[in-house]
This record gives sequence, structure tokens and C-alpha cells, in this order.
Amino acid sequence: MRNPNGFGGIVKMAGNRRRPYRARVTVGWLADEDGGRGQQLQATIGYFASRGEAMMALAEYNRAPWDPKKRRMTFRQAFEEWSPEYFSRYPSTQRVMESAMAFCGPIWDQSLSDLRTVQLQRVIDSMAGFSRGYQSKVRSLMRMVYRWAMAREIVDRDWSLFVELRAQERESPRRVFSLEEIDRLWELYRSGGPVPGQTARYDGRGMLESLLLLLYTGMRVGELLGLERGDVALEDRYIDLRGTKTKAARRRVPLHREILPVMGKLLEISRGRFLISSGEGRPMTYSMYKYGWFDKVMAALKMEHTPHDARHTFVSALDSAGVRRGAMKFIVGHSQSDVTDRYTHKDLAELVREVDKLNYCMAE
Repeated sequence: MRNPNGFGGIVKMAGNRRRPYRARVTVGWLADEDGGRGQQLQATIGYFASRGEAMMALAEYNRAPWDPKKRRMTFRQAFEEWSPEYFSRYPSTQRVMESAMAFCGPIWDQSLSDLRTVQLQRVIDSMAGFSRGYQSKVRSLMRMVYRWAMAREIVDRDWSLFVELRAQERESPRRVFSLEEIDRLWELYRSGGPVPGQTARYDGRGMLESLLLLLYTGMRVGELLGLERGDVALEDRYIDLRGTKTKAARRRVPLHREILPVMGKLLEISRGRFLISSGEGRPMTYSMYKYGWFDKVMAALKMEHTPHDARHTFVSALDSAGVRRGAMKFIVGHSQSDVTDRYTHKDLAELVREVDKLNYCMAE
């Protein structure tokens, strides 16, 4: 049966497709040479598994027409339209929300109308090494974007409501990197040769440098992956780390004298906004860092560690070097509720002197 004029049409796409039926409607006309109606301007309202589903979608559209262009808005486009007003009202949340957005990389370029709970849940599931609090920040971002989109009739349903947080993985026993292991990492770095276990996908991205940076700064992996080029003050020997885990996490991290050339190389080879990126300037996720690179390299080197072991190693080394407890808390971003007023306005130069006490006894 022929559809009524202006109702829209259905086309079956060629090939073996999961959703081969394309529903489309006329949204306007191009004027011909005489100023009359010319070619139709059509917009797709969706792709469907059966002709019946496509027909139902057309009927729903004709009952309450909406802008098809809006319905194709991606998650990233929605974030970019939603965030400026939100950040102007709540500027202190910008760093937190941008960090949460980095974890949503797999869904950036998918349209909100096509996303479902299963894709959103995969983002949360990929955060296996993060606390429920950190997972909650990502879910909160999803919910705010969906509320914004529903208010503008871009989507009809908030699928983020069904996303569940995952129980935090049982914490692995902490193992400090031995001096021999650290020396091995330095030898690999100086040789400039291939890194055992590292796939071609991660070549040239400063991954080995990133591990040395963790060992000499005590940064959390999430802090490292969110680090921007503009956060590094190489000449003044510090990183402006506006962490999100706790209030104490927002700090300036002094750079050890031995790690300065490594940081300089990272700044030289990095591209785009982030110091460590997954390619095309996109931030790298924890899963990519740990499972795609770190675990494979550790296995090839016969080292048994988690990324957080680098932070544990750094803290232990500071303690062994006699770094004062209050200064240590400032450097690693621990709570300072029990630190005396003497450290309330810790001078950066003093922190640099303190961190330089660390000595991993590198072989020359």
C-alpha cells in the first residue's frame, strides 16, 4: 500500500545489514530555476531491523514531528553544547566533568538516539580499576547530558538511568618496584630500542616514559592520563595537577632532577592537548593503558606489578630518603588534616629540594 503524501518512505539498503530498513522523510525542497519546487530534501529518522519497525517509526514521527538533524546528534556534540552553560554556572566542576568525558571515548561519536544502556554500561565496566566514586562521576555526566537532551526533544528516554556501578576490584597486594627493575626500565629507555611486549599500536607514544614519570612523581594513573601539556612547567620543575579524587589531590607536583629529560621528551613527542593520548589527540583510558600496554610489557619483562605500584614505590622511596612527612603528603596528594600549619603554604622550591632526596640508585 502506498503511503500518504508527505508521510515518508522506507528503503531497504543493500548488503547484509543488521538494520537494513531506512526510514526517511521530506524536510524541505530545493528551489528550481523558476523559483518553484525542485528536488526534495530528505532526512533519515532511523535504521530498523524490519519494515514493520520502520513503519512504526514513521507513524510516530508523523504523530509528533521532530528535527531529524537533532536526533543524529552525537554524545560528544551534546556534551559540547551542554557544557559551556553548565561550566559557567559551576566552574569548579569543569575539570571533573572533562575527566569523566575522557572515559566516554567509546561513545563520543555515536548518536544519542542510537545509544542504549548496554553501550553506556560498557563505559562503566571499562573502569574496573577505579573506585565506585569515580564511576559515579561518569554516570552523573551521562545523566546530565541525557536530561539536557530530553529537555530539547533530542531523545525520548534517559537510558543512563539503568546504568549500574560495578563493585571495585579487590585491591591487589602492593609490590614496590625493585631497584633492579627500575634500573632495567632506565636501560630500555636509554637504549631507544623496542620495548618487550609493546605492540605497534603504542609505538612512539611515550609509554615507557609515562611509567618512569609515575615512578618519579607518584601520580595516580588517572591523574597521568588527564595531564595536559599546559599543566607542565618544565623550567620551574613542577606539574600543576588539579586532581579530582580529593581536595588534597589538587596540587603542584615537583619534578625530580632525573626525570626532567624524560618529561622534556614527552612534551616534544606528544601531540594535541594531552601529554599521553590514544591517538588523534584523544585521551587514553585506564583500560587502554593497563590492559593494552602496561600488563603486556610487565609480562614480557617478567615483572609482577599493577600501575598503582609505581605510586607505592615512590612513596616508599620518599620515606626511605628521609623526606619530611608533611612535605611528602603535599607531594603525593594525601590528606593534610594532621599536618601542622608549618606546611599549609609549602614553598615549591622546598618541595623540589625534598623530592631530589629520592635516589633509586640508577646504574650509570
